[in-house]
Amino acid sequence: MLCHATAFENLGPEHNPGLGATELTRSWYAAERQDFLSWISRRGPPPLARAAQLTLAAKDARESFSGTFEAADRALERLDDLLPAREPQAVLTEWLRQLRADEVDFLEGGSEEVLIEGRVFHRFAARGSAWAASLAVAMRPQLFALGAAPLALAGLAPRSVFRAQPESPLPALLASAIGAAAGDVATDLAAVAAMVARGEERLADLYASSQAPAMWQLIGALGPLTRAELARALGVTRRTASQAAQALEKADLAALRPGDHALVPNRP
Repeated sequence: MLCHATAFENLGPEHNPGLGATELTRSWYAAERQDFLSWISRRGPPPLARAAQLTLAAKDARESFSGTFEAADRALERLDDLLPAREPQAVLTEWLRQLRADEVDFLEGGSEEVLIEGRVFHRFAARGSAWAASLAVAMRPQLFALGAAPLALAGLAPRSVFRAQPESPLPALLASAIGAAAGDVATDLAAVAAMVARGEERLADLYASSQAPAMWQLIGALGPLTRAELARALGVTRRTASQAAQALEKADLAALRPGDHALVPNRP
């Protein structure tokens, strides 16, 4: 769900760690992570808001306020004005029509001429705020009757729908985006189900009071966390967190990484 991208291309806040970057909690961009999670904690449905708040607690970070997400706020306000609704695609089509017509900074630019030292150069115009629209709609899973689920459908407002002359009608582009988002969620759910089952199998002999199962779910969802971060997230002592970490290591579910000593889940 993260919308990291380079500021130069105006694709979203603020850096692009690459497609293989899966460690939100270990990102160097602490301020941006804090702003991102704070925004979700205020704007997301309860399950996503709680997850964002838990991650902030793990990092010992307070809620922050940033103007970076003003475009996402505007997109969210327009979407909320159209909810509740029975036809998700019809709602999204109208929502995108409004953003294209009334929020010009969402539109994709083409090329522009710039004058530098008396010479004219052509360059790509600043790109629009598709990232903000996609982030906003991800905060409203109830559009698809998923309001009680800790899910966020990413990519529902791709840049293709904000081009001045879309290659296909908006409903067709949306249908494709919805299908791709649903496929991604299905893949994630299958991975989560397998992770939970693996943990239940290998931790079945632990006492019911053990924090190891909860710790396994945290590192499986958020990626590597130190024992101090896990202790803050779970509201337990460092000693309890260390004992749970040892249980995960013994079960061959996780290992402490050299260097930062973060607990890393062992992938099958």
